[in-house]
Amino acid sequence: MPNRQEIKAFLKTDRAILMICIGIAFIFWLFTKLSYNYRSTLNFALEYKLPEDKVLSLPPPDNIDIDVEASGWDLLGRWFSRGEFVLDLNIHDDNPQTLNAMNIKSRISRQLSDDIKILEIRPDFIQLQPEAPAEKEIPLVLDNQLELAPQHHFKSEIQLQPATVKIHGPASVVSEIKSWPTVPLIQQKVNSSLIQTVRLKPHPNSNVRFEPDEVKMIASVEPTTEKRLAVEIQKKGIPDSLLLVLLPKKVEISCIVGLSDYDRLSARDFEIIADFSKIDPTQNKSIRLQLKRKPKSVSYLQYQPKKVDYIIRSKTLMAQDSAKVD
Repeated sequence: MPNRQEIKAFLKTDRAILMICIGIAFIFWLFTKLSYNYRSTLNFALEYKLPEDKVLSLPPPDNIDIDVEASGWDLLGRWFSRGEFVLDLNIHDDNPQTLNAMNIKSRISRQLSDDIKILEIRPDFIQLQPEAPAEKEIPLVLDNQLELAPQHHFKSEIQLQPATVKIHGPASVVSEIKSWPTVPLIQQKVNSSLIQTVRLKPHPNSNVRFEPDEVKMIASVEPTTEKRLAVEIQKKGIPDSLLLVLLPKKVEISCIVGLSDYDRLSARDFEIIADFSKIDPTQNKSIRLQLKRKPKSVSYLQYQPKKVDYIIRSKTLMAQDSAKVD
């Protein structure tokens, strides 16, 4: 450290004298600048105090910006005296209220000195609409954006646990909500079962909340394979007096099925019909087939042929021919 003699010697130099003069000039300049008026923006946080049995139906702003004009000294003093400005708004009754710029200005002026002039308030009005709270139970809807890996499928429907939640909020808002979605569940090339937590999509009204606000998602995923089956065609709409012969009598079904259902799947799980009542025998030489039943566990089902030829005979004539032979 320099000793006293060194400091005295330095103060007598031209450099030290110049620095002192600059310091004095800066102080005079600063005092002059702070005596001028300036425009500035102050931010006030808003705190709403309601009775315990009331909520606000519309989410009010969390803060407001105040444009003011004051001397640099006043603004500097305000900045040092308090870092955060808070405006308490007490709501005592059920009647809707609208705080306009004049109301807000009178409340803010109490926290500012008389030398600070308020120029503009943003927003220039605040709507307050208290009402009774309500709650009810609603079902959840999964925003499913899972992309399965090739040759995989969902073994069963995706489950949410719990499947319903309680919604709390203003009665007018709660009454309009019938169900609620989760946040998007996004994942690509899923090739195994999933169990994970999914959050609910936030409501735009901050006074609305869900209980719970997250649920468990369970998705059973398994590999798939192709299976082929020969299924006998069922005949329908045939008059008792006629005998209908189909050519061929069976169709081949090709479908995609999960490995766990492969051995259990049989031809009895499918129903394919040829409806004779849908055709005109004088005009149609074939019958189009219809798939009437298939298991939920199969997908990408194809069957061939799509239509079959037929032969119709009269049972009466057949019986007469048989009698002649006898």
